Amino acid sequence: MITQQQQQLNQQPLLDWYPATALKSEHFSPDLLEQLRNLGAFYLGEDVSRIIMRVASRPPPAPGYFPHHTEVGGHKYIYAPSEWWTSGFFPGCIWQLYRRSLQQPQAFSSSEILAAALQWQSGLEKEQHNRTTHDLGFMIMPSFYSDWSLRGTPESRKIIINAAHALSSRWCEQTQCLRSWDSCVTKRFNYTDADKQTDFLVIIDNMMNLDLLYVGAQLSGDAELARRATLHARTTLRYHVREDASTYHLVDYNPASGKVKGQYTVQGFADSSCWSRGQAWGLYGFATAYRYTQDTEFLEASVRLAEYFCRRVVEGTSGKNAGAVLWDFDAPRPPNLLDTSAAMVACSGIILLCQLSKGVEMATRVRKLLPTVVMMMNFTARNAKAPQDDGGDTILKHATVNSNRDAFQPVADVGLVYADYYFLEAGNRLMEMLA
Repeated sequence: MITQQQQQLNQQPLLDWYPATALKSEHFSPDLLEQLRNLGAFYLGEDVSRIIMRVASRPPPAPGYFPHHTEVGGHKYIYAPSEWWTSGFFPGCIWQLYRRSLQQPQAFSSSEILAAALQWQSGLEKEQHNRTTHDLGFMIMPSFYSDWSLRGTPESRKIIINAAHALSSRWCEQTQCLRSWDSCVTKRFNYTDADKQTDFLVIIDNMMNLDLLYVGAQLSGDAELARRATLHARTTLRYHVREDASTYHLVDYNPASGKVKGQYTVQGFADSSCWSRGQAWGLYGFATAYRYTQDTEFLEASVRLAEYFCRRVVEGTSGKNAGAVLWDFDAPRPPNLLDTSAAMVACSGIILLCQLSKGVEMATRVRKLLPTVVMMMNFTARNAKAPQDDGGDTILKHATVNSNRDAFQPVADVGLVYADYYFLEAGNRLMEMLA
């Protein structure tokens, strides 16, 4: 097993990216256990590491640029600058391979993978002080936290603390949450509030950045970081989650009063629909909030969102398409646009829930979701793996970035770097859970 670097703060250990699971083989039916183990052949296969390392061996088109998504109709990456929110995922993919290599042999040695991870993450260091984005968790944690937790690198520890304070600067006491977007311009919306006095935009995705604040609090001793993360989660639970456990994508607050001005979507089909990746961000993010706080309100929220996600997958697909995750659960069909990134985020988040759940009732509820996780992972293995003989840059295809009718540049049915990242993370979590 991996020896992890741990930091003590008030006698509380710094949590590893992969918590030790309480689930053992006896918690699964023999059939489900066999299915979970069989998935490893695909999710932990050496062809996966070859794809990532092939891309890693090529220099980016310009210094400080990172893989984002493939060309529409193609299989080569389009790159984006380090300040773009997805910049941390490709270095994170390499770190996922490194973690894996410490437990089972890969097509490349651990030292080769580590060298690539360090080279790619170096281009992100300057983002540690970026106060213009809420996505610092996505940008920093997949690489620098992996470096800290696996190797105890002091420089990465410092970067995490700096980034946590940069993210915390987006806090608003009136709204009790962190600002997501400074602006949003589509065919429908024209949020260009330069002085930030009119609108305070918060998206469900922001739940995924809270772990940066929690870890920053543990490493620095600054409890205010954790307080803000917890209050943000509570505000999100109140205003982003509907009674049926589906979610809104965007909530606009009045920054002076904290009152909600509207609940919308920017990347889903409609304001009243359920954008699948947003739902996945939510279930994963609330699981993370529970992990750091042990507040059962967040555990219950995560499980409810996961149950909703799985129910819509089961009800919406059958036969050879069983386990397919559509980009929005309520979008008209056809076209049957898939989003493998939503599927992989949800699978990794639900496996995390399995590792975190305590108590007979809650653990039983979560384990009931595992057959749907297997169904989603099997569908992805059968239908969404990119051809390996075309020299393509991604593990998966059929991801949707944004298919909203009002988007100026909709992007659908592509390979996507964070689909690959959560694919690798789900595989690693599965390996840990079944060890």
